[in-house]
Amino acid sequence: MRFFRQIRTGIDVAPLLSEIEGQEDAWLADTSRQNRNFVQRDTNTIFLRVAAKRRDIELRENQETRPTIVWQCFPRAAVFMASVAREFGARLERATIVRLKPHSVVSPHVDTGSYYFLRDRFHLVLSSPQGSVLASGDEQVRMWPGELWWFDNKQHHWAENEGDGWRIHYIFDLLPRGLQHLAVNPVAIPDHRAQAADSVPAARSSGPLPFPEGSSSARVQLREAISGSAILHGDQQMLVSHSGRKYTWMIDMRRVLTDARCLDAAAELFWDALGNEFPFQVGGIETAAIPLIAAIAMKSVARGTPVNSFIVRKERKTYGAGQLVEGILTDDSIVIVDDVLNSGQSLEKVRAVLDVYDRTIAHAFVLIDYRARRGLEWRERNEVPVLSPFDLGDFEIPADVTDKKAVISGEPIFRKVWSFTSERASFFHRVPKSFPATDGKRVYFGSDSGTFRALDAWTGKLEWEFHIRTAGDKNIWSAPAVHDGRIYFGAYDGNVYCLDSRSGEEIWRFTEADWVGSSPALAPALGLLFIGLEFATPGKQGSIAALELDTGRKVWEHQTRRYTHASPAYWADRQLVACGSNDDELFLFDAPTGHVRWRFQTRGDGRKGSIRHSPAFDTKRGTVIAGCADGFIYILDVDQGTEVWSVRTDNEVYTVPLCVGDLAFMGSTDKFLYVLDLEQRSLKTRIATQSKVYGPPRLLNGAIYFGACNGLIYKLDPATAAVAGTFQLPDAVTNALSYSPDTNLYYALTYVNELFALQSAANRSLEAVEPSSSQ
Repeated sequence: MRFFRQIRTGIDVAPLLSEIEGQEDAWLADTSRQNRNFVQRDTNTIFLRVAAKRRDIELRENQETRPTIVWQCFPRAAVFMASVAREFGARLERATIVRLKPHSVVSPHVDTGSYYFLRDRFHLVLSSPQGSVLASGDEQVRMWPGELWWFDNKQHHWAENEGDGWRIHYIFDLLPRGLQHLAVNPVAIPDHRAQAADSVPAARSSGPLPFPEGSSSARVQLREAISGSAILHGDQQMLVSHSGRKYTWMIDMRRVLTDARCLDAAAELFWDALGNEFPFQVGGIETAAIPLIAAIAMKSVARGTPVNSFIVRKERKTYGAGQLVEGILTDDSIVIVDDVLNSGQSLEKVRAVLDVYDRTIAHAFVLIDYRARRGLEWRERNEVPVLSPFDLGDFEIPADVTDKKAVISGEPIFRKVWSFTSERASFFHRVPKSFPATDGKRVYFGSDSGTFRALDAWTGKLEWEFHIRTAGDKNIWSAPAVHDGRIYFGAYDGNVYCLDSRSGEEIWRFTEADWVGSSPALAPALGLLFIGLEFATPGKQGSIAALELDTGRKVWEHQTRRYTHASPAYWADRQLVACGSNDDELFLFDAPTGHVRWRFQTRGDGRKGSIRHSPAFDTKRGTVIAGCADGFIYILDVDQGTEVWSVRTDNEVYTVPLCVGDLAFMGSTDKFLYVLDLEQRSLKTRIATQSKVYGPPRLLNGAIYFGACNGLIYKLDPATAAVAGTFQLPDAVTNALSYSPDTNLYYALTYVNELFALQSAANRSLEAVEPSSSQ
């Protein structure tokens, strides 16, 4: 074995145990180890030899040891350990007697630092009813009473007591004679705590912060806690990413940030680093930043500099006041805090939200700076200095090993050109709403407030508005369709509207429904539009109808028992219309006549089986694809209406599929975008988004784009389905994006009706310029 070696067996431990049994108070004389070190929380320790007190040297680097006051109370232990040291020609260093509670563990950890690097660790088992389980690296042994073992504590190791009684060990370190010349501390230097404020480096440095000497105690305490409990390894437990990929390691800072002593140490480090920058306000994104913000705020009161604080939500609440920022932003500069900085995705979310309030980040403070390439690019791109007491090197983890785990790309795929905010957005319905549409001259979209708008596609300047009047908070969720100088859409006042695209003047309205949440599908060659209608009549609550494009006259209608909120899809070559309903059915109609070709009943499987949005035709294979509230993506034969195959997701599907070549792309509220191989009839891959996907994917300008509820817009390669980049918006993107080759701009509408005009970062030199009157 590489990490274990049995030194002796058959040692008479009875006299050693009897020496301990008469001194029960010694176990609780010093509880610092179990209190400050999370992995040792289920242990009691009798300290026989400890590190000599040095305030200027970290515990793991301190080479000097001294006996404690209880050393003389355990002469048998002293004699035994000294005899082992003589046997190996070594010097006895730190020494303890440790007991572990029944059915408890010492969690995986590594003993790092020059002290441990130079020394050998020994265990003598005094008492262990079921044997002592100890693992180091990829090896594991079961030690029995009377056995003396050496093991490599420089590897990740853990211990377990499976028995009903206390497990008691001698644990001591020996320094080999050949290394004693290296185990020398530097000359003592004075404590600089009083001069800590003068030691803070220039705030504009983007590297890890060399904290002042006054922070050493808090820094040592926090580093030990992180090393002992926060660093997890995949060879010792299952570690899985959002996409299902296994991690070889990860840092779980919640194990540290739920400990009051660690939070106090983190807050002390923060104020040591940034105290000279006060006044400022402190914020961060949930949930990791919340305990840090609270600890920093509490310490600010104690130091006489109370600080304002706020929290940025990952996703806006869909109840209450619908806040995106909890707390009140002041005019003070902003310091953002977080537990770690890896790809910069969390900080980018905060930056995007603060941009809505015309605020910027002055500084960022994180406990561990991974120094990963994407994180470095983020701070340089946004010119935000990052201060941090630790990087991965402090925990013997190579830097920049985490890039492959990050979803966000180093360079955002877009830059914002302009934005437009609508009034009276409904925060309570985070679902697909009115997709923006453009004809290259204007961008058209509806809103929760009941206002339908046309903005100049180049500048975002309002050109005209059209208002509807309803008592509810849905109003216009229908995505407009643009054709031949006219705009078509439905509204929750029960009308379908046709407006002039240049003036916004009403041309006609269809008034027979009670509500219209569906979006129209146009068939210009037939002179028809198809749309779902909803009614207040029990048993006849919905229908799919065809209206004349020119007049709005109803040509045909098919009644459904329950609401038809879904939007139709039209296959022009075969003149077919497909539309789902809350009847848990998908219908296929003959477009000119409304004749029902077939109806398909969804599974339901104990859940709602309604189809809530538009299906899509795979014209190459003659199938229609639809997502369902029962979690299935159905692929049906167009001619027969029978299921060809299906894919089950883990939650409802409420979006529109996209077919590109032999692939189909479709999001689910289980936080994945599904990529289907239509030719092989199999699931090609799932793309983890860490947030629900309502935003329909669209093929725009040669790439696929879709949004998620975390505000990220994703760009995919249509051939490989690989993520090519992302862009962060402040709110959920539940609507499809649109693109105009005339303006070279992409248009994204969040679910709170804020419209963003975006330009590809690859074409940043091609500025969007308002055309002259001659264009």
